[in-house]
Amino acid sequence: MTEFQTAPTEDRLRSVIDHVVDGIITINAQGIVTTFNRAAERIFGYLAEEVIGQNVKMLMPEPYQGQHDGYIDSYLRTGIAKIIGIGREVVGQRKNGTSFPMELAISEFRLADGRYSTGIVRAITGRKR
Repeated sequence: MTEFQTAPTEDRLRSVIDHVVDGIITINAQGIVTTFNRAAERIFGYLAEEVIGQNVKMLMPEPYQGQHDGYIDSYLRTGIAKIIGIGREVVGQRKNGTSFPMELAISEFRLADGRYSTGIVRAITGRKR
């Protein structure tokens, strides 16, 4: 067996998540960030500890920031997903306040302690130029 095959599963998964080029952000059903990988740190300019425990809307400019909690509430009430399961182009906001175009793909999963969503983020500023 190789070293990678014998590494504990959690360590292996953490290593993969921390070394992918795309940002990976997980939120709970209330929109609170529970994970924020290294690529997300690079893309948004925040350290994970600055974002984890905060509402994900901090990563969005207005008007999206002001509307985000309503989107979550609507989904939880109706079960109608408008962006889960599809990729789309959106606008993100860095720690320094600048906005940038990005691709976002969202998936949902459930664990024993609740419902979560994971967003895969790719900054596309260079491609948009």
